[in-house]
Amino acid sequence: MQRPARIPLASRRPCRAGPFLVLALAACGSDPAATESDGTTSASTGDATSTASPTTDPTSTAPTSTAPTSTATTDATTDASTSDTGAAGEWQFVTLAEQTFPLNNTEVLVEFIRADRPDGGRSFLLYQHAPAAQAPLVIQTQPYAGIDWTGEEVDERWAQQGDGSHPDVDAPAYNEKDNIAYALQDPAEAVGANNVWAFNGFAAIHAYGRFYAGGTVADDALDAVAPYAFARTRPDEIDLARIGAFGSSWGGMMALFGASQAPPDAAPRVVVPISAPSDFAALWTWSTDTFLAQSNNPAMVTGFYSPYWRRATPVLGSPPAGAAAEPYTHAGLCPGLPGTVILPHDAWDAIIPITQTQGLAAACANVEPLYWPRAAPLDLETATMTHGPFAGEGLVPSVLIYTYAALALQLARPEAADVYSVTSGPSLVLHLQLVLAEQKAGKDVAWILPRLRELADPRLQALVAELNQLQPSAAVLASAVNEVWQTAFDADGLRAQLELGLPDPP
Repeated sequence: MQRPARIPLASRRPCRAGPFLVLALAACGSDPAATESDGTTSASTGDATSTASPTTDPTSTAPTSTAPTSTATTDATTDASTSDTGAAGEWQFVTLAEQTFPLNNTEVLVEFIRADRPDGGRSFLLYQHAPAAQAPLVIQTQPYAGIDWTGEEVDERWAQQGDGSHPDVDAPAYNEKDNIAYALQDPAEAVGANNVWAFNGFAAIHAYGRFYAGGTVADDALDAVAPYAFARTRPDEIDLARIGAFGSSWGGMMALFGASQAPPDAAPRVVVPISAPSDFAALWTWSTDTFLAQSNNPAMVTGFYSPYWRRATPVLGSPPAGAAAEPYTHAGLCPGLPGTVILPHDAWDAIIPITQTQGLAAACANVEPLYWPRAAPLDLETATMTHGPFAGEGLVPSVLIYTYAALALQLARPEAADVYSVTSGPSLVLHLQLVLAEQKAGKDVAWILPRLRELADPRLQALVAELNQLQPSAAVLASAVNEVWQTAFDADGLRAQLELGLPDPP
């Protein structure tokens, strides 16, 4: 078998925010909804794919380089030969290139994969190998990240335009108005974002939606199915019973609907779609009526959603209705959702209203919502196009702490003595203060208990952002709970309390 080409990598500066993984619902350095004065809008770049590259090994205070080991100039598309093929009409996968990257004081092997889909389309994956066989797999859905290693004209053209806002010319029914944000991703940045997964011995896949390349909502969902279909071709490398996925905003949509269409023998064990649209019929009402009617800037609202509806309308209709739209509603989505689905959502999300998550949680028995409640309702008159403040609250936002802990613990093998993640005491305090306020108001806050029990798991060791050192997650959580509830728990005492429920309000 001919060895695949080594992919040429330009030197690009990854987004960074200190020496820790930081989840951003917007691309580094850009507003997720850069509304222009005439109402035309750069579509949101809000997704978990904008996670800054980590620069720290959880076991060391020394920086971890993510620079590529080679800058070979071989064209990755002209020497590709590694193929896991199937019969006509089935998924087929071609390794376009491979490269090793330094990470966590070792080297990881990465394959750049083209998926030839049963529908005739193509999807692209960055697959990072685990150090041992039969490893758990984490999938990160990346709708907006630009990639330039596919050999396709559309990717090369957008990469040549450079980062920034550009006309949405490749999507359906371009209206001569819509712009979308574009940012080219250095593969080293993608590898750096896998730091925690690599340290746990997991494999990782980045599934690219290539929003800029056009396509429809159904196409983006298939981009998110591709990693599961690919995993089935590597059963010696990937534990098909221990697959998880996450993404946010449109990436959360990909994670949700990709999971619902995953093959049964490679279905995810846990999925974390953050701020995700889950019912397009209800979202249509929100974006064209509820929010639009109340906003002081209706052009902002219409302009923001336009690129998304241009991708959804060819599949769902306008407005979404009937048999075509049903799979993209709560009623149609629930029957196909496997595993545990954890849905983090900020009550002040103007882009995807929190009613989307509330509705899915009410409809599906396996959905566990995770809320950032606020003291006052969202003011739609003055609201801007954001997913709420939760992604910027703290050095490592609590939404990232819960997401990483859930994936790491639920995918780790039972015999694993230690499981690794990231945490921040002050960030947890910020969220727990919101929980306490709801508790004092007599609201049901039982939804927080599964996530706190995970953080209190005795196996979980976490890199503490403020200290840059590894500590038991339960100890960090106990300190945060004690500060908020004015208690005096140690780790064991807190675990016992959480089995019963939250402490009584002070």
